[in-house]
This record gives sequence, C-alpha cells and structure tokens, in this order.
Amino acid sequence: MSGTGGADIVHGSGLPSPRWWRRYKDIPLIVLAILSLIAALIGWATQYRLDAAAAQPAPVASSDSGDPAVATACRPPIAKPATEPWIDDDGAGEATWNANSAQLEDPVVLGRDGWAFYNDQIEQNFSQAIGRRYLTVAEAGAWHDYFAALQSGLADQGIELSIQISPSASSVYPQQLPEWTDGIRGSTPLDQFLAASPDLPIVDFRSALRTASESDTVYTPVNSHWTDFGGYVAWQAYARCHDATYPDSDALWVPSVSGVESTRIYNEYAAYGVADTGPEWTVPTFDESFADVAVTDSEGNTTTVDGEDPLDLSKLPAATSTEAAKTDQTALILRDSMGNALSPYWGQTFAKTWQIQHRYDDWSNPPNFRALVDQYHPDVVIVQLAERHLANAPAVGITPGY
Repeated sequence: MSGTGGADIVHGSGLPSPRWWRRYKDIPLIVLAILSLIAALIGWATQYRLDAAAAQPAPVASSDSGDPAVATACRPPIAKPATEPWIDDDGAGEATWNANSAQLEDPVVLGRDGWAFYNDQIEQNFSQAIGRRYLTVAEAGAWHDYFAALQSGLADQGIELSIQISPSASSVYPQQLPEWTDGIRGSTPLDQFLAASPDLPIVDFRSALRTASESDTVYTPVNSHWTDFGGYVAWQAYARCHDATYPDSDALWVPSVSGVESTRIYNEYAAYGVADTGPEWTVPTFDESFADVAVTDSEGNTTTVDGEDPLDLSKLPAATSTEAAKTDQTALILRDSMGNALSPYWGQTFAKTWQIQHRYDDWSNPPNFRALVDQYHPDVVIVQLAERHLANAPAVGITPGY
C-alpha cells in the first residue's frame, strides 16, 4: 500500500501523464516514420538505378567466347561497323533519319540497285537493319534467360537444342541499304543477342551467306526471305556447327550440288508498287536424289511429296515421316517462314519431324516446349526464327514451359 491509503498507482493507468512526458511521447513514431521514408527513398533510388541500367543498350561484344572450335564453326566472325551511331548516340543518326523522312513514308524502303526492305511497320524492321532499334540490357537478358531455361530443361531430358537465327536480307547485303544510311549503320539486335548468350547453342548464318553471295544470290532484291540456295548455304553452316559441337556423333548429311539455277522473280513487295528486278530466285542443282516424304497436316491427312519440295509455313502444324531418312532421330521444330528453304534437309535428315509455327511475333500464345516434348518425345529440338523477331523479347513471366 502507498501512503495515500489506496493501491499503488501504475504510471499511465488512466491518470494524466506528467507534463515532461507529453513533450516526448510522439518521438518514437516520428523516428519510425523518418526511417520508413528513408528506406522508401533508398528503395526507389535503387530501383531507379536498376531500371535505368536495364534500359541501356545491350553490349555488342561478349567477353566469353567459349570453345574456340565451336565458336568458329557456329559463330564465324563478321566485320563490325566502324562506329555505333545509335548505341553511342550523339544525335547525328536521328538527325539523318529525320532528314530522310520522305524516304520512310511507305511500308517498304527502297535501297540501292532495286533492293527493297520492309519499313518499321513490321517489327521495326528497317530501324533494326541499321541499329536504330537496338536491344536493351533487359531485352537481351530476357531472350537469354528464355532460351537458357529451354536448354537446361531439354538437357535434363537428354535432348539436343539448336537455336538458328535466320538473318534479314539487310544483314547479308548491308551494302544494298539506301545510300543515306551510310555512316549511320551500327550493330543490330542479333549482335547484341549473340553477345548476351555465349553459352547458348546459336548458329549465326551471316558469314556463310555473305561469302556465298559473292558468287551466287542468296536473297533477291524484292523478297525478304533467303532463296532456296540461301537455305542450302544455311544448312551447310548448321552442319558445320553441329559437327564441331558433337565431334563424337556422325556428321550431318549435306547433299552435294553441281550448280545453282536461277528460276524466276518472286516479288514480295509488288503490292507496294516495287518493280520486279533481278537477280532471280536461286535453287541448288543436287547431285543426289532425295527420298520421298510423307507429310501429315493438322487434320490428319497424309500426302507423299518429293523430298526436295519445301514445306510451306501455311501448312503448319504438320508432321513429316521419311522411311529412307539419313538418321533414325526425330526432331521437334519451332519455325517461321524462313524455315521453308530448310525443310527439305530436315525431312531428309530426321525420320520424323513435327513442325510448328512459334509465333514469336505475337506472345499471346507462346509455345509450351515442355508439353510438346512430352507429346512427341523428340531427340532434337530446333528453334528457327527470323532475325526481325528479336525486337519482340519475351515479357516478364513468359517461359518456354520449363
């Protein structure tokens, strides 16, 4: 008992606080609020720096070249631009672009010697051609992480992966771009993707195609696709890459040719008023015959076709079966229209293929590789994609199914 004759009084039990306490009782809350504000500011500043770094142009050269023999076979060096007018941006490139806006009003941009190139309405194609549309660090990383997850998942199942980037015509014939682009052509998204992905099994066809183009046409001036002969050159390049990567395996079959035939002009840009011009579409003349191929469409209808006939994108999804194939392996192939010219070699090499359009121009329904692998059980997975699709990096949360 206290001297008041009642129970001991506990401070704060309903009696008024002393005046000195009222002066300091809110300090803990104030300190907590200040600390919370400081933490929020630090977090915001950190995220800002991360976002700013991710938005910077991705590097165009890698410090990791991997196995030199494989690198030479799969990614032969090509001449780099003397400058990087868009990555090292001083405004001169954009000024030149704006000064030539009259040349950029139509869906197709005209180059030298009758050459034509899709404008930016299609996946920023022309901006990609000169490096104006480059990949950011985040975009290059997104592509890498997407395919790295695919590679890892397939490897766990003992399945071989090949990523094949079909270059745009402008990457093989840069000298045919308009004269006004001289001096403002830099590295492209393909260069950045390669630099970000030294660990991925990517085939770069540009060197082989540029070399072949010195004697025979591998693209024509009025079509964005490589010719049948261009596809043959690409198959040769893939075979070299495969054989260097898997030296203990049998070499891939490459048919010998005795020449190159010029057929006719396939003008993809005629609807835009672009005039026909040579050189014509080229087709290899084979020294050996191709086995017939059974093609089954999405409705289950099977027809037998000449093995040299391309399987057009419009017929996908489709499966092929070849009794006299060069191997007993099977292949799941995610592809686009550039795969037309490669399809005869797939059909001759693999006993079975399943060919599906990947739609990397539209991520609304991305392919689920895990589900496809579980359905078909392939020995090999090939992803063939046109270079211009690289502008459509997978968004956060999109995976290959692994």
